[in-house]
Amino acid sequence: MKIHPYRGHALKCLGRQANLVIFATACLIGICPASVRSQTDPINSQTDVRETNERMRKGWNEFGVWGGVSFQAPRLIGKTPNARFGNIGLRYGRVLAASKTVALEYTIDAVPVALLSTKRLTLSPLSPGVFSVTESRQSTYAAGLSPIGFKLNFRRLKKVQVFTSTTGGFLYFRDQVPLSGAALFNFTFDLAGGVQIVKSNRRAILIGYRYQHISNGFTSPINPGVDVQMVFAGFSIFR
Repeated sequence: MKIHPYRGHALKCLGRQANLVIFATACLIGICPASVRSQTDPINSQTDVRETNERMRKGWNEFGVWGGVSFQAPRLIGKTPNARFGNIGLRYGRVLAASKTVALEYTIDAVPVALLSTKRLTLSPLSPGVFSVTESRQSTYAAGLSPIGFKLNFRRLKKVQVFTSTTGGFLYFRDQVPLSGAALFNFTFDLAGGVQIVKSNRRAILIGYRYQHISNGFTSPINPGVDVQMVFAGFSIFR
């Protein structure tokens, strides 16, 4: 069969156009997903960056250990002078809420070891009606629990965060404190503040100041109470 030269040229042009259409379609198929990825990747990356920058998030749990020691015994509420106090605690916390800048955490502290040292007067009979008075320092161990606590972390998206906290609980001492005739069971209350450094791997260290009050709440007729100013430090993990 003989094909007219014009028809042969037209068929060649049509074939070239078809090839161009196929090539363009293939390019579009390849480019469109890349375009979609290029449009969605910034969003995902922004989300990933935001989530990475969240040093504290609602629903996170905190597991930590801390220790503190007193450096002064004021008599603002308690009236026991020259008291010395130290304790070690284990903490569990749960982040209840978080805004753009602040996180609210509920905390529970178990205190397996606490030590209170106070000066006591001892009367020693010398002869009938005559006594000598000696002053000595006596230390007493205790353990307890602070089941009620709240902590506010400011700048929660930052590595270095400022916090303030308060806890309430009890300590059970081996001997009556702060002097004989008081009580073994004492209530505790404190206010604290400081800095918590939360790393990107959810490890954190904290350093702070604490004002703590210890009192038997007048469950005993003798209740001078103890106030101490403390410095403390701790390490924790968020999960």
